[in-house]
Amino acid sequence: MKTDEKVMRLLQKIPKGKVVTYDFIAKRTGINPRMAGRILSLNEDPADYPCYKVIRKDGSLGGYTINGRNDSGTLKIKKRKLEADGVKFIGDRVCSSCIMS
Repeated sequence: MKTDEKVMRLLQKIPKGKVVTYDFIAKRTGINPRMAGRILSLNEDPADYPCYKVIRKDGSLGGYTINGRNDSGTLKIKKRKLEADGVKFIGDRVCSSCIMS
């Protein structure tokens, strides 16, 4: 199985109300966290592969690319999606109880 396929399958296993970090994905797939982010930025099917559920290890949102755009507007969308999924925040950081390890 190709690395990008492993990353996408891992996304499908993240339960409702939980997130993982780029580091979590990297360790489970044997790649660098930046490569994990790159693969996620190319996700063409976010409905099936919820890349918005991946954050930085410090609890901040990291990035979120929509149609090649990655800015403050797309981060607001990412935060809304996470909140709708039941993820809790303390300020702009995900509550540690929502981060899978």
